Amino acid sequence: MVFKFHRSGIAVAVLAAYALPAAAAVESKGEGPSQGRAELATVAVTAEAAGETATGPVKGYVAQRSAAGMKTDTPLIETPQSVSVITRDRIEDYGARSVNEALSYSAGVSTYGASSRSDWYSYVRGFSPNVYLDGLKLPVTKNAASWIVEPYLLERIELLRGPAAVLYGQGDPGGTVNLVSKKPALKPVREIELGVGNHGHRRLGLDLGGAIDENGEWSYRLVGFGRSEDLPTGPHASDRLLFAPSLTWQPSAATRLTLQAGSLKDDTDSSDNFLPAQGTVLPNPNGKISRDLYTGDPGFSRYKKEQQWLGYQFEHRFDDTLAFRQNLLLSKLDVDNNSVYGWGLSPLDPSRRTLFRLADIFNTSAKRLSLDNQLEARFATGSVRHTLLAGLDYQQQKLDEVSRNIPRMMGLFAPLALDLFRPAYQPITADRFGPQTNKTEKQEQLGFYLQDQLRFGPRWTALLGLRHDRADTHTDTTGASLNKAERDDSATTGRVGLVYQAGNGFAPYVGYSTSFLPYFQSNPDGSTFEPSRGKQYEAGVKYQPEGGRTSLTTAIWDLVQSNVLTGDPDALRAAAGYQVQTGKVRSRGFEVEAAAEMTRQIKLIASYTYQDVRNIEANGPAKDQRPTDIPTPRNIASLWGSYRFGQGVLNGLGFGLGARYVGSTQGARIDLVTLRPADYKLDVPSYTLFDAAVYYETGPWRFAVNVQNLADEEYVSGCQSDRVCFYGKGRSVVGTARYRW
Repeated sequence: MVFKFHRSGIAVAVLAAYALPAAAAVESKGEGPSQGRAELATVAVTAEAAGETATGPVKGYVAQRSAAGMKTDTPLIETPQSVSVITRDRIEDYGARSVNEALSYSAGVSTYGASSRSDWYSYVRGFSPNVYLDGLKLPVTKNAASWIVEPYLLERIELLRGPAAVLYGQGDPGGTVNLVSKKPALKPVREIELGVGNHGHRRLGLDLGGAIDENGEWSYRLVGFGRSEDLPTGPHASDRLLFAPSLTWQPSAATRLTLQAGSLKDDTDSSDNFLPAQGTVLPNPNGKISRDLYTGDPGFSRYKKEQQWLGYQFEHRFDDTLAFRQNLLLSKLDVDNNSVYGWGLSPLDPSRRTLFRLADIFNTSAKRLSLDNQLEARFATGSVRHTLLAGLDYQQQKLDEVSRNIPRMMGLFAPLALDLFRPAYQPITADRFGPQTNKTEKQEQLGFYLQDQLRFGPRWTALLGLRHDRADTHTDTTGASLNKAERDDSATTGRVGLVYQAGNGFAPYVGYSTSFLPYFQSNPDGSTFEPSRGKQYEAGVKYQPEGGRTSLTTAIWDLVQSNVLTGDPDALRAAAGYQVQTGKVRSRGFEVEAAAEMTRQIKLIASYTYQDVRNIEANGPAKDQRPTDIPTPRNIASLWGSYRFGQGVLNGLGFGLGARYVGSTQGARIDLVTLRPADYKLDVPSYTLFDAAVYYETGPWRFAVNVQNLADEEYVSGCQSDRVCFYGKGRSVVGTARYRW
């Protein structure tokens, strides 16, 4: 992977940051007073002995701390924003096979269902989440070519709801998902896991780690995972191979460096069939379209993905007051995608049984550099205690996309037409595709942020945050269309919050935060757009009794994103692909989420969300309607409970049962002439799904059977329009056997 820095100022800042770790490491080995070295060691040991850290393993369902909301080791109850932590135990008990599934019992999360191509068919408070791996941003691409993360790699998943630009820079305002990978530790880790399931599912997982030398200066972690299964529809399989080693060097209690690398390969096909509303949520004179229908092409369709990443996490604590951290991630993504998909009923067939299909060839390559420097100071001014965080981060991404497609009018005729009720697949050849389009997108961002957590006595905690960013975007398109666009933007974002520790574990809070997001898109004439802006007001109450294993968060929010792209009001310009920046989306709602270990045997997770997401400004009939390109159910509820026998002949036996309710959503009817939404009267019914698990633990062994969609409910998880509806996943059964030694 090769990254070039285009701005001399940015290069100087980054090079200066690189010089800091070496200097810090030298200082840690200096000839300072022995008393100072002893104090540093004592501080580190005390922190470790206290138990849970902000990013480390959590035993059970309830986390006490998280770094996602503050980038510091902060108790969740002191964070003036809604945060959820999905622990490793929860991921395993759910039997989650994707990040989508792991988030399904969290408040504020809606989804179109899992896909073999992407984790990110989930949405938070009505917006796409911003995705980070160990606090660093992953490549930003379209869903069809997005980064995917295997849950077996993860120690925990942190979900921060609402704008987070002060700490993370540009992004959508709905929320941030931080995926925390497994790290080296001194305690030995030796695990092998085998699994089998329906649809020919087979898996093998290997997790090894521990100290390398007797002094514990070096430790390692090696995570390997392989999986193969048949896709629910079509003739193709889905194969995955993951390899992720990491190494930690800790020469003293004050200095720690972790090196990480990884590779993931997927060989599959698209598992989300695009189906018309007539035959799924609306009547069709020919009956209901089968959930098993395959709309791709057996010989042409394919989806191959390769991901590599390399990075490090460095920390040096100078003394009890000052600490420096530097984290870096280089990531590379390559996707080879031949896609055939439905695009509504053919207007040439009055019998309403012929699917109009499109075909695309996409080859996507994305390279991203993410670098984050943090200087943290803990000190007091009078009676006020401060945790001051100053940061400088830099991000660079280059996205190359080569695409070809069959011109749309050609798709009105056979060989791309498909009989929905008696499918016959005709070969698709490359000579039917139009000219190639090459598109290159480049983006750089340099940001400086400052955050102060102020603690006034034992009750009050205030948060003040400010950030300034420069973002440069360049788009160059050649081939079927010629277009060049360049734009330099700057933005200042802020965040304030206040938490009151009322006693008995209760902590009411209020907060305000903002965001910004530059657009890669441009109009056909090369005209560019201002960044979108987001702002959110949030208030809530958290409950987390000291020493207890219960966590409860209730929150209300009012979130608005402005400068949203919407279709040009002029019909001819809209048909040519022109957009204007007059849209505004508002999300308001209430949510509650609880995690509790009521006894050593009983654990519960419960959540409820009411959200009202709508276009408050838009052109045409979209105004005052819910967005249709994302699922926006007004009501979402879930409940998961597990019980384990603790004694007698059933000791070690446990089971879990869960229910997920998703309210009705809305789609649009598309005008066949203008290809724009004509009205918003397409209603998608609500649905309820049940999940179950049975497991048995004895000695080093753990046996488990996880079932998702226990009743094999047939449901439509959403409709973007009357041309594009999705069936949800059917029943999934996986049995695993794990051995630890």
